[in-house]
Amino acid sequence: MKKWVNVFTAGMLATSIWASPILAADSSQHATKESSSTVSQPYGDMANHWATDNVTKWSHRGVVSGVENARFEPNRPITRSEWAALLNRAFQIQPGQAASFTDVNRDDWFAPTVTDAVYAGYMKGFEDGSFRPTQVLSREEAVVTVNQLLQIPSSDTIKTFKDSTSLHNWSQKAVNSVVAAGIIEGYQNGTFQPQKSLTRAEAVTILDRAVNHFGAWYGESGTYGPSTGLAKQAGNVVINTTGVTLQNTEIAGDLIIGKAVGNGDVFLKNVKVHGQTYVYGGGEHSVHLNNSVLVSIIVNKVDGTVRLVAEGATSISEVKIKTGAALDVSQGASVDRVTLTNELPAKSNVSLTGYFHTVNVEAFAINVNIPKGQIDTLNVADNATGTTIDTAKESSILSLVLNAAAKVIGLGSVDKAVVNAENVSFQTKPKSVLNGDKVSSDVKVTIGNSTNTLGSQGTTSSGDGGGSSSNSNESDNSKKDDHKKSDDKKDDTPQAPEHNGDANISVPKKIVTVGESVYFTSSYDGTAYFSSDFIDYRNLQSLELGVKSGEVLKMEVPANKTVSFATYDINHWNFPNNYEFDLTVYDKNSNFHSKEVTVLDENEPLDQSPIFVQYPERKDRLDQFSVDYNRLLHLADGKTTEDIVQWSVGDGSFTPFTKEDGAVRVEDNKVFILPKHLEDRLVYKFRLVTDSVVTSNGQFNKEFQTWGDRKTVRITMIQPTEDILKVKKGGDITFSLSDVSEVYLLNTFVWGSQSNYDDLVAENWGKKIIVKDDEVNKPVTISTGDLPSGKYKLDVWYGQNLDLEIIE
Repeated sequence: MKKWVNVFTAGMLATSIWASPILAADSSQHATKESSSTVSQPYGDMANHWATDNVTKWSHRGVVSGVENARFEPNRPITRSEWAALLNRAFQIQPGQAASFTDVNRDDWFAPTVTDAVYAGYMKGFEDGSFRPTQVLSREEAVVTVNQLLQIPSSDTIKTFKDSTSLHNWSQKAVNSVVAAGIIEGYQNGTFQPQKSLTRAEAVTILDRAVNHFGAWYGESGTYGPSTGLAKQAGNVVINTTGVTLQNTEIAGDLIIGKAVGNGDVFLKNVKVHGQTYVYGGGEHSVHLNNSVLVSIIVNKVDGTVRLVAEGATSISEVKIKTGAALDVSQGASVDRVTLTNELPAKSNVSLTGYFHTVNVEAFAINVNIPKGQIDTLNVADNATGTTIDTAKESSILSLVLNAAAKVIGLGSVDKAVVNAENVSFQTKPKSVLNGDKVSSDVKVTIGNSTNTLGSQGTTSSGDGGGSSSNSNESDNSKKDDHKKSDDKKDDTPQAPEHNGDANISVPKKIVTVGESVYFTSSYDGTAYFSSDFIDYRNLQSLELGVKSGEVLKMEVPANKTVSFATYDINHWNFPNNYEFDLTVYDKNSNFHSKEVTVLDENEPLDQSPIFVQYPERKDRLDQFSVDYNRLLHLADGKTTEDIVQWSVGDGSFTPFTKEDGAVRVEDNKVFILPKHLEDRLVYKFRLVTDSVVTSNGQFNKEFQTWGDRKTVRITMIQPTEDILKVKKGGDITFSLSDVSEVYLLNTFVWGSQSNYDDLVAENWGKKIIVKDDEVNKPVTISTGDLPSGKYKLDVWYGQNLDLEIIE
């Protein structure tokens, strides 16, 4: 299914902090492309300019840069999105949740910039749903954003300007606070001119003063702090380049190790931080803490793994890990508590070397490696299903509490393990295993290769190895009934349906929650795969590569036997948006059947940036749409399906989508929109009204609006016209389209964005034609050219596609 996803992507990067890139497809958008390198001297048009020093400083620091031909254009007004990009980079604003605005498209360079600024809370949109990213920024707007970002306290001193009455009500307090802080000034004639646009030079000057108010900012390699004694920093400290040593310093506020450190090194020697320490950069060697005292460290490096080394008499109260990390605590240093937060992506790796008092695992399906050292208490939370704890022989855990299904592998020692969940396994037997108060006294655990039942006093008794495992196929090596029912306990395991002779697979429950197994039955012997919807289940090679990378589950399945995949083993690196999966069974001749399965995490908050789907390839759903959320939904009280969706046709305004227009249906995690009739050549937008749907725990949706979609573009074949389309190598394919679009001839198994398609065409792996306005409903031709023989698809963007074969 081709999906048209209406969300921002955190990985989207702005081409320039000042100017948007030139869009070749739209000649009406003209912008100047900025040089990506920092400057070593003032720009050609900055000679004798009053802002030369600040522009040079922040250019060296990599926060601002010029435009083409070594110019800076200091007197050009700055736009709202450009200002947001400047502040994001200087103040190390982290990626946030996607925000939806009517005038911000997901492909715009400023889309992630706007998202991050709004999520950080220092900027917001307008009441009409717009952000106005290209609108020039006024002086009072700039002041309000700085005040929101720095949270400057109100000042008792009120500065009066000749034009104070022209200040808007929403800016008066902010202007007073920011002026009192010395970050912005009025003009020599006694005016403030709040509505005047801010220039690039003024913006950099305000930035410089705002950072100075925030604290110290180290953007050049070197050693900072006195060689003896102790310097006191009243505010915060930002380290934003590699090769920085900060020594003999006491920081009253926060310490930020910035993104521009990259994979480099930072050294802290005799540093005391009273606030939070944020680690956004650093490599695998990398952040060295020597004889330092830190209250709380938050590790959140978006790209790659960072290593923290605590040496000497370093003392750390808590480390919160949100991204992959390695902690190395040398003898003499101490870390009281480590929390592997639920923000860690699944399949993340965290390494803990040395002594730790308490380690709390809250993340889903991560790997905890303990190469050497001791953990006094390791707690696996009840939502941390799928945790793997890898213990080396030189490591030990004194107390291990397992509140969720987990695997403990390796040769390390565990003194006492408390089991509070099913599906717990140990490679090496702990010295003592106890059942907790959250499970029955006969809970089973796997130790080595045998299944064991915990007695009421926690002693282990050897089991017979029987029973079924939720993450493997249920073997039938003996004649005894593994699903035998007791008198007082009902067996709810799905049973295989009676085989009717048709090759197929049966999935009784196609929507499950994380931790719940997906049961299925194949009518034939084969190999089953459970994969993300982003992996092409039709391509066996892709599935096998996914198995090797840990993103696809695999098992051999016998005919007519109910087996299951455990969802806690899924690689949810893109969770919660990646909640659609494919269950596929291949037979020995590489024939296959596949079913869609949705896996939802009911512990996650409702994602307010849902996926918007059009179904151009489903003949049974042509011109149908859905808004897909990450939670099960139902219609909110007092709402009907006639008043929760609005739509606009062409350039028209939004109006209610009523029964005369079509139907709306709330089903599972989706809101389906089924128009009765759509016209070719028109663009349609849909809006889901705030508080239309609600989750089981009372979370309501926020307003969501699509970018604009057309009726599915139909394709009518002219040559060839057989049921199984075949064309000789080098031959032509002739057809007509119902609307303008791009048409691709690519390998059947290709899937991705339009830019992916274009790249393949550019590399001669496919063909493309553009059907223009005067060619609609007329014969057009695409040549197979020198494409090799094989299976292909004729894929219409925003339209249908047809499978065909190029033969010799």
